[in-house]
Amino acid sequence: MMKYFVCTLLMCSLFSFPLHAQQPTKISGKVVDAISKQGVEFASVVVLRAIDSSLVNGVYTDAKGLFSYSNLPFGKYIVRVTFMGYEKLEKGFELTAQHAVTVLPTLQLHTAGTNLKAVEIKTEKPAFSMQIDRQVFDAGSIITAEGGTGTDVLKGIPSVDVDIDNNVTLRGKSISVYIDGKPSPFGDPKTALEMIPAETIDRIEVISNPSSKFEAQGGGGIINIVLKKDRAMGYNVMMTGGIDTRGQMNAGFNGNLRLRKLNFFGSLNGRYGDQIGSGLSKRKNMFGDTTYFNQSNENKNISRGQNGKFGFDYYADNYNTISISTGFSNNYNSNVDSIYLNYLNNLHEQTKYSRRKNASESNGRNFNTSINYKRTFERANEELTAHVTYATYNSHSNSNYNTRTFVQPNDVQQKPNVRQNFGRGHNYNWDFQTDYTRPIGTKGKLEAGVKANVRENENDYIALNFNNTTQVFDTSITLSNSYQYKEKVFAGYFNYANTLGRVGYQVGLRAEQATLDGYSFTKDTSVNNRFTNFFPSLYLKYDLRNNQNLVFNYATRTDRPNFDQLLPYLNDSDPQNLRTGNPALQPAFTHKLEGNYTVYYPKSNNFFTTGVYYSRTEDVIERVSIIDTKSGITTTSPQNVATNQNLGYTASYKMRLFKWWTHTTTISAEYANMQGRNDSTNYANENLGASININSNFRLPKKFSIQLTGQYRTPRLMAQGTFRANNGMDLGIRKDMLKNNRLVLSLNISDIFFTRNYRSYYETPTFTQEYDRRRSTRTIRLNVRYRFGKIDPNLFRRKKQTQVEEKEEEQPPRTTGREQGL
Repeated sequence: MMKYFVCTLLMCSLFSFPLHAQQPTKISGKVVDAISKQGVEFASVVVLRAIDSSLVNGVYTDAKGLFSYSNLPFGKYIVRVTFMGYEKLEKGFELTAQHAVTVLPTLQLHTAGTNLKAVEIKTEKPAFSMQIDRQVFDAGSIITAEGGTGTDVLKGIPSVDVDIDNNVTLRGKSISVYIDGKPSPFGDPKTALEMIPAETIDRIEVISNPSSKFEAQGGGGIINIVLKKDRAMGYNVMMTGGIDTRGQMNAGFNGNLRLRKLNFFGSLNGRYGDQIGSGLSKRKNMFGDTTYFNQSNENKNISRGQNGKFGFDYYADNYNTISISTGFSNNYNSNVDSIYLNYLNNLHEQTKYSRRKNASESNGRNFNTSINYKRTFERANEELTAHVTYATYNSHSNSNYNTRTFVQPNDVQQKPNVRQNFGRGHNYNWDFQTDYTRPIGTKGKLEAGVKANVRENENDYIALNFNNTTQVFDTSITLSNSYQYKEKVFAGYFNYANTLGRVGYQVGLRAEQATLDGYSFTKDTSVNNRFTNFFPSLYLKYDLRNNQNLVFNYATRTDRPNFDQLLPYLNDSDPQNLRTGNPALQPAFTHKLEGNYTVYYPKSNNFFTTGVYYSRTEDVIERVSIIDTKSGITTTSPQNVATNQNLGYTASYKMRLFKWWTHTTTISAEYANMQGRNDSTNYANENLGASININSNFRLPKKFSIQLTGQYRTPRLMAQGTFRANNGMDLGIRKDMLKNNRLVLSLNISDIFFTRNYRSYYETPTFTQEYDRRRSTRTIRLNVRYRFGKIDPNLFRRKKQTQVEEKEEEQPPRTTGREQGL
């Protein structure tokens, strides 16, 4: 079909030529390997105007390394040849009436490895760069994440917060995780990040104020994970393995094979380990006679998981590329939690105490398939892309709770409370998106696209209480729940960008229609929400020259409640601190303004960036705890509590102190103000907070590298109190070995001083509470990475030719029928 279309277009073009058009022109040539003299297939050959280096056209070489262009206007041009593994080659030529047909001399490509040391120094990837709408961090420069996951990489990035449960926020707000520019198929951000090995990540893009091109979900913005993907002719393989002092082990394989128009890629990773933790809370109940409640717990979690991804890219021709990939994950978790509860009167005398043991197991399986299409055109920067993704997730869980309570003064044991829970979940997600980009004039650009996303969640949760009288388990209607939830989001957007003098601008608008329908079969309650919203965006960039830029942007975001926040089932794994969802929860909306200034110093490779931001979020979603004045039990649920305003300042400076030492310091300060009312409760809170991040990198002799990172954050604001200050320091040591650094050994020490913990303080009219949680964050991890491969466009052709020649040599001379006696 594509051939017929091209032929028809060509015939129409020929018949439309005027009678006195210039005579036909043609340029042709051949690209070969400088050593083997064999043709280089699929090399990129582009023609540029000599006067301004603007793109005229581009093609790929055929199987023999040949290429040709026709019907170029008379003039001076430059042909540029590029191919992975080779140095760039440029050659000038001119088309005139006397030289309308030109055959270029043979273009010989030299391998880029000829002067390896010089290339490594010259092309050193910057650890950080600032673009008009995002901050870009090189994942390979974060040594302390070696052997970890995407979560460990984010721990080394300023402005990104990772709490003790590996939940990720950006400037205190929720985020969306993208993988290679598309929403993650792994579900929630926490799961998505824990599925990705750190060694497979090329870079992290932090988009704190996304344009209209991106979905509006996630009040904090978007974190885009760009994975490594080699498309060079030949093959490339990377194997990793590691172990730490907690007994956690990881192993992985990642590779690709490029054959002519096909690129096959795949990865397989496994992880096993355990995590221990502890918690302590002290609560003062200020109703009736003042009472006190202290609780401590110890837990151990064992997890193991495997995930993989396999697929291929098909380069149909110079303009069309199709990619198909399939991914999977399989995870198992086992958790044992021992809880100790002490009840005290107003004299701090013990009235009773309880011992509770929770044992649970869960497993989940994810499967996803993605199809991507990319179409480029003869016009430079014109592009059409489309993708469709289907993902499904199935989970099963079971748990056992056993509580024994003893009443003072004689330690009289009450009847034990024994319960079993069984859960089953099924989720699926369809995602479709298409985008079109078209240049307008010399500097303008128009982007437009549509997107549809459908998510459905089904959950069955059965709670069985042991009846001490009948000695059988009875179903608890209060704690059991069967629930179905479906979310549909349809969106369309446009962006227009252009330049006026030294000012670049981009304006955009996104429209989203969202429907959220949920129904509880157990409780016979439903949730039906409909939202139609518009999200404008504006970007301005002023070129101050001398490597200085000033960027301003405005955008609106939303934070729609997720399935867990809406689910109304009661979680009583902690009997004194119950948790539940809120079916009436509404989305929060955020208006964000940012201004950033960046200056780069090419000679020293230093940079300085600073900025201010302001955000206003309406219907902020916060977890609110309410205490029952009769039982003393608190119930925590998400609520739309207030309007939150944040005014902040950030500054980051990277400096090369010596050739072997670079240091980056990032500081931020933020004023937060929360005002609101919910269920006759007023919320008024304000806080001035700050944070500092340091990152020092040392390049030592014998290919040793050392990285030291540290973070400190002052207390942060929440609806009913504050999160306490938090700090930590990590150390990473890396040794590159063998030719081209094919073998890498790394030793990482996380949380050197064991100071990372989760502490909070709640203060309400009826109770105050101190809460402190810790996990085994101080660990020593040893990781090894080995890679091998060969970049050679003619590798497999030579092997095939050798096999044919050997086969011909092994065959005996042919004989006639008479000689064979036939």
